[in-house]
Amino acid sequence: MRLPSINTLRRVAVPLAFGGNSEQQHTYFAELHRVGMVTQLLGIIAYSLTWLMMPEPYHPNQTHAVLALLGMLTSLIVRSRCTTLPVLTITGACAVLTLTFGLRTMADAVHHASFWVLPVGVFMTLAIASIFNGGLSYLAVVAGVWWNVGHGLYPVNAGLPDESWAPLMIAVSVLFGLALNVSFSLLRLRNYHSKVELTRLAFQDGLTGLNNRRMFTQRAQQMHGAPHGGMLYFLMIDIDDFKVINDQQGHDAGDEVLVRTAAIIADKAQGHLCGRLGGEEFGVVYAGDREAVRAFAGTLVEAVSQGFLAAQFVSISVGVAELDRGKDLGHSYRLADEALYLAKRQGKNRYVIA
Repeated sequence: MRLPSINTLRRVAVPLAFGGNSEQQHTYFAELHRVGMVTQLLGIIAYSLTWLMMPEPYHPNQTHAVLALLGMLTSLIVRSRCTTLPVLTITGACAVLTLTFGLRTMADAVHHASFWVLPVGVFMTLAIASIFNGGLSYLAVVAGVWWNVGHGLYPVNAGLPDESWAPLMIAVSVLFGLALNVSFSLLRLRNYHSKVELTRLAFQDGLTGLNNRRMFTQRAQQMHGAPHGGMLYFLMIDIDDFKVINDQQGHDAGDEVLVRTAAIIADKAQGHLCGRLGGEEFGVVYAGDREAVRAFAGTLVEAVSQGFLAAQFVSISVGVAELDRGKDLGHSYRLADEALYLAKRQGKNRYVIA
């Protein structure tokens, strides 16, 4: 059986322990925000009902009870307005710890704290597993929960046969809670990687790795619509006699030509938008003046023709047109297509500027 690599283990273990990188945290934020808000509201309701249902002779320490409620309400308000996952984690921890502090206050008031804090602690340990992303933050909050509910009470029934039951229940609940937390974190991590892959498939050409037509056009429109941008030129690039390559050498050879041509275009167009428009056509949006784009187009034509000499001769034709911000993007595309057609008629392996 093939064991996972160190990099794979690190890629999974780090998010599970620390909550993931900034991009992952941004993705998780919306889900954790909703879950946390609902959980905190339920906690406040449960705490308030517990307080209201306490019989007349048993009154909790009013100062402690009010402070706990104010802490929960404050953390809820801050949580509702926060925009980052670290702040979300901190407010969630404050909410959980103030809630357990308040429940311990209630348990002390009925003089049976050692009986009640055990189910309360177990319930809280399991209930908060879904609202913390990252095992370390979860374990830190759980440690605070058990200190809040259990300080001064344990060991319970020292010297009796059931003395070990309480620490056993605590340990088991923490392990179950951690397993739940890891399971939720794994689901988020898998969803994140699935979304990344779907985004890549939606906007990246599967064969060449360049931007696909959809992404290229979207970004070209953004550049074209920028009010204070510099001069832009659109280069429409076509591999000469590509159908002949496919017919004579097969589609695998054709795919190899596409991949190598794309690599050359990407290398020469660094810093400029490039993509595959479909079939054997590629596009580049070049930011620069007319002389600069002329030199770039010439370099591109030469680089492709030189890049295949060892095995076969492959060339490209390029049509160049300025992106006129006063007209729609399609107008510049048509001019570039006409220039490309002219380059083909003039003998291919060349560029023409409209």
